[in-house]
Amino acid sequence: MCLDRSFPAPLEVTVRVGDRGQFHASCTCNRDKQERLIPNEINPCEWHFAFESLAKAGDSKRIRTLNILFDNLYIPPEEQAYLALWSCRFFNLPSFQFTTLQWTDEDTSYANNLFSVPPFPPTLRSLSFKGSRHAQFIQLNNLTSFTFDSYHEKTSTETFRTFILNNKSLEALSLEWVILDGRPDGPPVCLSNLKSFSVGCPSASEIISTLIRVPALHRLSSLRISPMGDDYEWFTLRATGDGIVFTIESDLPRVPETWQDLTGYAKPIIRHVRLEDCSAEVILPRDVDDTVISLLADVHTMEVGRDCLQHFYTGFLDDLKQLGSQLKTIRFEVPEDAEPFKGPAGYEDRGGYVLDDIEDLVKCRFERGRPFSLVERMVVSESERVNRQQAYVWRSFYYDRCLDQYIRPGS
Repeated sequence: MCLDRSFPAPLEVTVRVGDRGQFHASCTCNRDKQERLIPNEINPCEWHFAFESLAKAGDSKRIRTLNILFDNLYIPPEEQAYLALWSCRFFNLPSFQFTTLQWTDEDTSYANNLFSVPPFPPTLRSLSFKGSRHAQFIQLNNLTSFTFDSYHEKTSTETFRTFILNNKSLEALSLEWVILDGRPDGPPVCLSNLKSFSVGCPSASEIISTLIRVPALHRLSSLRISPMGDDYEWFTLRATGDGIVFTIESDLPRVPETWQDLTGYAKPIIRHVRLEDCSAEVILPRDVDDTVISLLADVHTMEVGRDCLQHFYTGFLDDLKQLGSQLKTIRFEVPEDAEPFKGPAGYEDRGGYVLDDIEDLVKCRFERGRPFSLVERMVVSESERVNRQQAYVWRSFYYDRCLDQYIRPGS
């Protein structure tokens, strides 16, 4: 009744396999002479025919987004033969016209039999694929969005290049985890329409750079570096500029190498950098420190999270002192409970040393002939109360230390 009442509105369907819930302990379907499944009308099998109401031609043609999620799946070996979703009429319809497919068959190969004849409808434009045995998508063309996670299974580099060649109209490409095997036989494929490019597998960056060229990367001008959750060895780099978004997920020591591999040919010039709060110390090998700072060589404006001066990596504060005179504007996030005056008990616990570091940086660059034109607070809190507290701390600190004497507006 719900399907009939909503006709002809488009449908989004999610097939979530793995949580057994009310499913039968074993299949109750009958089989014909060709071993094809036939539903048991008296005791229907929910493993195979839970979605048969959508198999009617009128309803299946309404599906625009289909999500197939094989999550938390464990089937005892003696029951694996019964998990034959591809025998379900719903999954073998020739009339599918969906444009978006999310396919997640993590740690199982069962979903690879779905849509085997034909593998995908010609209307498909957006595919998010996570799983093994992924050779089927090589047949696709005219995609505008593709997300790929090979789930630790190797992918032929030339096969992947052929796929990219067949989908040069891509506007969004996300490679979450890809293990490429071998070298490509041909030159890199130019993706001139790409507006969003994401790489979460830094170990494959060198090979990826031999497969793909994204001319729009030269327009990147702003970079945000953020720790990934509580794992302060991994960071997300999100660069933007003039209609292009480029994202890397990488451990910090590998960031410069990955950045060079994927953008070196485009030579983007980063003018603005924002370092998110990094409250746990990131320890890098000594020979890596100077390569990280190389990403900041052309920066005009920098925004520094509350603990980055002390914890981003050893020597970061000294590197900021050495940056060229093109760095004119700098903003700092300050702890709302930081003591703005020197010397009281609990000074360090309340973030006072961060304020000392800021004063030292501003004074040092002034003495070396590279003064800032503007030094101000970075506004990050959505809480009005916290925002007012931080503003008070910053004003008290700024005027108590007389920072104006070290700043040269318009310099």
